[in-house]
Formats: sequence, structure tokens, C-alpha cells
Amino acid sequence: QAPAPPQCASSRPSRLAKTLQAMARSGLLSLVLLAAVCVFALRSVAFVAAPGAAPRSAGAVAAPAAVAASMAAAAAAPPAAFALDELFEYNMAGEFTGFMTGGYFAVTLGYTAISFVSYLLLTKLKII
Repeated sequence: QAPAPPQCASSRPSRLAKTLQAMARSGLLSLVLLAAVCVFALRSVAFVAAPGAAPRSAGAVAAPAAVAASMAAAAAAPPAAFALDELFEYNMAGEFTGFMTGGYFAVTLGYTAISFVSYLLLTKLKII
């Protein structure tokens, strides 16, 4: 035979337990938790500190030295500085291209055919 579960010293639920049970039944607890998660998400992800508000650290003092070192490295390698700047075709720059127009018609006609065949099948099988 299994032992009986341990009994609490007080069989009456506490006032806090009653309040939490009432909140859980009303849905208020879920709403409060959802609001807390939303506020936390907005404060930690959506907003960043202002540029002047960043704390100064020991690394910030060494920043001019790092900039000078990178400028010296760039000056030491002039072929990299004068490399060809080639223009690549980019389909999403805003102008109409043959590829974009063909893709539009292929996708719309393909989805129209899928929709028509699906409707035909569902009506023949008397599902709709």
C-alpha cells in the first residue's frame, strides 16, 4: 500500500494562494505575465542606448592607436586600395527586368494551376 502524501501543518490555503488561484481563474495572471514579457522584450531588444551614453572604458583610450595602426596597414597595401570596383547586376534595385517579369508570371500561373486542380479535386470528391 502506498504511503499517504504528507499533510501541511495548516490545511487552510494561505491568502496569497487564494489570490493566485483567483487570478489564474480570471485570466489576469496570464495577462500580467504576457505584459511583463512584452515590456522586457521591448526594453532589451527594441531600444539601444544613445551614442553619447556609452560608458567609457580602458579600451576607448586605445581607440586612436588602433585607428592609426589600421591606416598604416592600408597605406602599406596600395594595390588593395585601388582594386577594380565592378558593378554587379542586382535584380531587386527597383527596375523591371525580364527575369522579374518572367518570374512573376511563372509564379502566378503556377499557383493558379495548383488552386484550380485543388478545387477540382475537392469538388469531385465532394469534400466541398
